Amino acid sequence: MSNQEIVRQVVNALNVLYQGASLTEVAQANSWLELYQKSAEAWTASDTILGSAELGIEVRQFAAQTLRNKIINNFSDLDEPGALQLRDSVVTHLRNARSGPQPLITHLCLSLADLAVQLGAWKDPFGDMTGSFLSDPESVSCLLEFLAVLPEEFENDRILLPTEFFRQRAAELLTQRAGDLIRLLVQCLQQPDLKADAHTKVLVCFKSWLRSGEITLTMVQNTSLIELAFAALKAEDDSVFETAVDAICGILGETRIDRDDDPEDARLKSVTVEQQLVPQLSAVAAQMRIDPLVAEGNEERIRGYCRVLTEAGEAWAQRIVLNIAAFETTVSALVDCMRLDSLEVIGMMFEFWAVLADNTMESTVPCDPARRALAAVYETLIDVITRHLRYPDSFDTSDAQGGMTAKERDDFREFRHNIGDVLKDCVRVVGQTKALAHPYNAMLAGINSTPQLPWQEIEAPLFALRAMGAEVSAQENVMMPKIMDMFSQFPAHPRLRYAATLVIGRYTEWTQEHPEYVQFQLNYIAEGFKVRDVAAASAQSLKYLCQDCSKYLATHWDSMLKFYNEVVASGTLDDGDVIEFSQALAHLVSAVPEPDTHLAIEAFCLPVGQELGVLLQRSELSSSEKQKTILLFERLGVFLRFLHIEDNEPAEILLSRIINESWSLVSTALQRYAADPLIAESVAKFVRVLVEYYPNILRPIVVQVIEAVVSSFKRTGQGTYLWLARRIINVHQSLGVDESASLQLVTTMVEQLSEAALALFRATPFSDIPETTEDYFNLIERAVETAPSYIIGMPSFPYIVQAAVAALEVNHYHAQMSVIYFWTQILSPTKRHIRLMRENRSALQVTPASPAGRAPPASPASPLRQRRRSVRPDTYPVEHVVELCSKHGFDLTVKLMHGLMRNFDHEAVSAAADTLASLAAVISDGPAVAKAQYDSPPLATMCEWEQAMLSQIPEANFPAADKQAFMSELAEYIQARQWPKIKALVSDTAAVFRRRNATKN
Repeated sequence: MSNQEIVRQVVNALNVLYQGASLTEVAQANSWLELYQKSAEAWTASDTILGSAELGIEVRQFAAQTLRNKIINNFSDLDEPGALQLRDSVVTHLRNARSGPQPLITHLCLSLADLAVQLGAWKDPFGDMTGSFLSDPESVSCLLEFLAVLPEEFENDRILLPTEFFRQRAAELLTQRAGDLIRLLVQCLQQPDLKADAHTKVLVCFKSWLRSGEITLTMVQNTSLIELAFAALKAEDDSVFETAVDAICGILGETRIDRDDDPEDARLKSVTVEQQLVPQLSAVAAQMRIDPLVAEGNEERIRGYCRVLTEAGEAWAQRIVLNIAAFETTVSALVDCMRLDSLEVIGMMFEFWAVLADNTMESTVPCDPARRALAAVYETLIDVITRHLRYPDSFDTSDAQGGMTAKERDDFREFRHNIGDVLKDCVRVVGQTKALAHPYNAMLAGINSTPQLPWQEIEAPLFALRAMGAEVSAQENVMMPKIMDMFSQFPAHPRLRYAATLVIGRYTEWTQEHPEYVQFQLNYIAEGFKVRDVAAASAQSLKYLCQDCSKYLATHWDSMLKFYNEVVASGTLDDGDVIEFSQALAHLVSAVPEPDTHLAIEAFCLPVGQELGVLLQRSELSSSEKQKTILLFERLGVFLRFLHIEDNEPAEILLSRIINESWSLVSTALQRYAADPLIAESVAKFVRVLVEYYPNILRPIVVQVIEAVVSSFKRTGQGTYLWLARRIINVHQSLGVDESASLQLVTTMVEQLSEAALALFRATPFSDIPETTEDYFNLIERAVETAPSYIIGMPSFPYIVQAAVAALEVNHYHAQMSVIYFWTQILSPTKRHIRLMRENRSALQVTPASPAGRAPPASPASPLRQRRRSVRPDTYPVEHVVELCSKHGFDLTVKLMHGLMRNFDHEAVSAAADTLASLAAVISDGPAVAKAQYDSPPLATMCEWEQAMLSQIPEANFPAADKQAFMSELAEYIQARQWPKIKALVSDTAAVFRRRNATKN
């Protein structure tokens, strides 16, 4: 088909696309155009269209877009003469399009920039484009557009270049030309006959090069570019204003003093800041205060001013501390920014106040004038922040009646917690007593006000007080007593009581040092349980009060337990709050002195166990009874988790009995409800507590525990039991009488779970059970890490390896990662041992792939009572792993490469590429090392596997030249044993493949 015929078809298809034909015709036209854009004919046809002025602008813009995509995705189609010819043609098209429209100019400039980045034969793009366009005032805008997009295209991740070529090209086109660019931009500003938008184009270009990091402060100081940027802040046009903001922020970023700055550079930066930029910032602050758009709440205008001032503050934080007088206007403007009502925008300033506080505390002492001046600033900030913490009057009004929406409420709560961190910085600089005085005075004014102020006026300083807590010492004795004495005077409002209760919970460490407040606070918290809106705060604060002040409350354990039972029975608390209360009781009971300790433990645990026993004996549980069963296991679990008993024999004997009785309840639950996912999860969490915190008590029945876990998984396939097994492995050393016995427990449990899991995997696709897949390979990965010789030596391990190859197809991120991490755990230590063995020759010995490196087979009669065996701790089953890799390595290579190129989640690519590199190391050196042939060169096995894999990919998807380049680099890196470079090579190749074939699937 001739070029003219293709052009005609392109025009016809675009006419169908743009002129509202039927949906079917539009879809057909769109499909044809997509295929056309990938064709080789698109090069010539697009060039022809761009040279045909009689064609419509939509057609030419489409041709420009197509040409740019071809340059990015198919640059390798062009030989050097063809690429240079294309460059000349696009330059001509750009010159002819200098009058617009702007989108066409932009696409042509992008095409030229993408050519410049990739075409090494184009020696001097800067000089060539300047020579072609600078002399014509009508064409200067095109030149500036090209120069603006050039540095941006070096950051285009669709363009992949060899690292060395990329660095060289960036140096030639950007670094070495930065000074020329500044002179060019200044020259453009001095030309009176340029188009009206030229100054804006200069600013855009300046901003782009600043962002690239190629322009330094010394290049632009004392030039008109700085004045241009600040002058553009006065523009009414939003795009010009935003460009000016970006440029100024780039300038300010260059004023930061870096550690590698020589003294002269640092001096010049400081001179520029104090003589040029501080006065300009003062003018910006004055402009912000009178800008009507700011007064109207224009979000973008407010954000722009705050960005500029915040960038200055962060860049100059150290200078501000060392010379506060010189920067007083800048700091004042930053405080004014904090006063603005745009809560989303002022959030960008929080980091600045933290940095300034850090510098203040590091560089000054309390008596320094700078510390006092900055303390005054932070004191002002406390009042400003407290005003922002105030809930709006409409908070109590429903959304339907004009109040806040649910999202607005959530966003405001998040904002309060974020700005609360700034209050901590305030306390550090101001000092705790002065800082606490501000919320105290605000609350006092609210209490004494007549008529009574809205609840928000007291709640905001209460929240501020809670936010400050982390920086307030437990020994503060001036303001804290006054604040605590104030609590009884608060107006009766649930939101005030909620906030005040949380304050009590935040300051329990202070209360520990001031026990005279314990009883009042306990009563205050207890009253909150009677109000549903306050109950959650009461449960949380009681937890902390009992944790920090248990020694003052221990004698009241019986009344506290009675109160607990009443509150739980009342239904006032949500399940989470019941758990918080249970944790509070655990802390309290831990402090109860003997002889009452065991009585307190029994009083809590036995009723819970009895209630569980009754429920679990029922033939069937209703939905509410299931939820109650779950909550009871959680209550008992959290109590045992946070109970700490030492050197108390009666209590320890009781706990042993309770845990054994609890195991009976667990056994019953697993026999009847192992398949119920919610009950299974609660039981698993409870058993985890027993395993991790009471291993000595559990040791006599650990065999029963493991058998129950294995049996439950075999019957249900629930991943929860695999999760629990992994937790058992984490503490296995505490469960056996010695290390060998512990490892035997682990090995037998893992082997039996693996038999069941492998049967499940044979019957069910991995993508249908991603959670189970994830839990299983997490378990095996941990087991291999814990006992490599035992686990890798299991008779079933070769089948596990086969499953791990197949499981790489799972279409679920967390499951993918668990399989990849399993392979990492197998291959990385093997690679490390092979390297050590090559370096140390015979210093390390290879564990033979024989029964000596394997766990003994399980006895059918009693799988956990087996003959014990010891394994040397300094051995690793290298030969066995190499054997498995030799057998399954090709399939693994294919699966990894397919995943990298097609379906692995982006976050999994790095780990998968690392796994492939480790496999290359193992299969290249492993066979020789296993035979003690330490001086043998790396084998070419991986190259053969990769070659076979690549041969299955059509050249339309992966060109032969790219395959050859990949194989050449791979062979080079293998022979040099440069395994990290293989990881980079695989990652880059996969990234190119994905981009090139994004729409071909």
